[in-house]
Amino acid sequence: MGDRLAVPLHVGLVGPLATADLAHLLEPQSKDLRLPHGYGGAPLLVTLIETLLARGHRVTAFTLSNDLPDQPDAWVRVGGHAGSGFELICCPMRSRAWRGGQGWPGRIVDLYRMERESLQQAMATVKPDVVHAHWVYEFAWAALGAGLPHVITCHDAPLRIARLNSGSRPTRSIYRWLRVLMARQVLRHARSLSAVSPYMRDQIQSWARTPVQVVPNAVSPMAITLGRDRTLPDAPKLAMVCNGWEGPWKNPRAVLRAWALMLRHRPDLELHLFGADAGPGELAERWARSHGLAHRVVFRGPLRHEELIQALSTLDLLVHTSLEESFGMAIAEAMALGLPVVAGQGCGAVPWVLGDAGAGLCDVAAPASIAKAVLSVLQAERYAELSHAGRRAATQRFESEQVVSAYETLYRQAMALCSTAGLGS
Repeated sequence: MGDRLAVPLHVGLVGPLATADLAHLLEPQSKDLRLPHGYGGAPLLVTLIETLLARGHRVTAFTLSNDLPDQPDAWVRVGGHAGSGFELICCPMRSRAWRGGQGWPGRIVDLYRMERESLQQAMATVKPDVVHAHWVYEFAWAALGAGLPHVITCHDAPLRIARLNSGSRPTRSIYRWLRVLMARQVLRHARSLSAVSPYMRDQIQSWARTPVQVVPNAVSPMAITLGRDRTLPDAPKLAMVCNGWEGPWKNPRAVLRAWALMLRHRPDLELHLFGADAGPGELAERWARSHGLAHRVVFRGPLRHEELIQALSTLDLLVHTSLEESFGMAIAEAMALGLPVVAGQGCGAVPWVLGDAGAGLCDVAAPASIAKAVLSVLQAERYAELSHAGRRAATQRFESEQVVSAYETLYRQAMALCSTAGLGS
């Protein structure tokens, strides 16, 4: 356990948070109200919040929700359990990216101006000791505008993502390039920056005016608790976690093309697909059936984070074919569970995250390479070695107490910097 700050802080954590993921931290009566649903997609932030609270800090979480009126002052404040030191603030987010309504254009047209104004109002009202914003877009830009000590954590490579989307439909491509402009604004003006991997640091350092510190993502304590050193079962069950079948860089079809090759050698294998578009009858299953690739595939769809961790703990190997990862939470949590991982060599931060457990690296653009890597890992001695190495690496490098201890150091530095400068942005 890392050293704790002598004086607890009031941390404003700003980023995408779903109310459902935070329900266990909210006052019981709040659950009976019609709360804003928040902004899903980043359960890793819940792990940070829980760890900060456990270490004695007060936390106010700020997020966006598109079921509130399109007015900057329409934010909603929800208390946590009595004495918990937690509260949640949901600010309005326009439902449409391009088409306007209620007197506002679409949110990307003015680069999320209303959303940023609302977040800034809320932060300026609450006045946490330090604001920790995640991703380098609307949340981080609002944090800079609030005029408070700040730490900005970069979770993706804006330019890389925009380029990967260049072949998409025009609105999606333009949307991503406008997000690049937002990121440039944030990175040019941020005074305290971190990135979740050396790969991410290298992607953004030239845009920043301050050195970027590397602090990895924290894996769920649940994954560490459920983790165990594994031996190869008789009929292995594989997993793939992919949120979005249509995204150009997640590369999910490569797994199913490789699947046919795997079954020729190991007809006892079973593949479980998790994530958006991967449920029964959804895009992934329809595509697989149309190509004759659905044999012994279980389409399980999106699950809540805890349910996903529980489900993965019952499986035996993760196949992850994303063409680019800034970190790779699915990879890190599979490692913590003791699942060997087959993933892409040269695919962003993937080799760094895997470390000594990276013997399953392959060319994820080539189905034959994926199949060969999976079959190679599914050898008894090799499988057991990778299970142990991955679990050890995840607990040593990505355990939540260590990660939050590193962030506490950045919080101290940010507060000292702003105290010396006499300003917060």
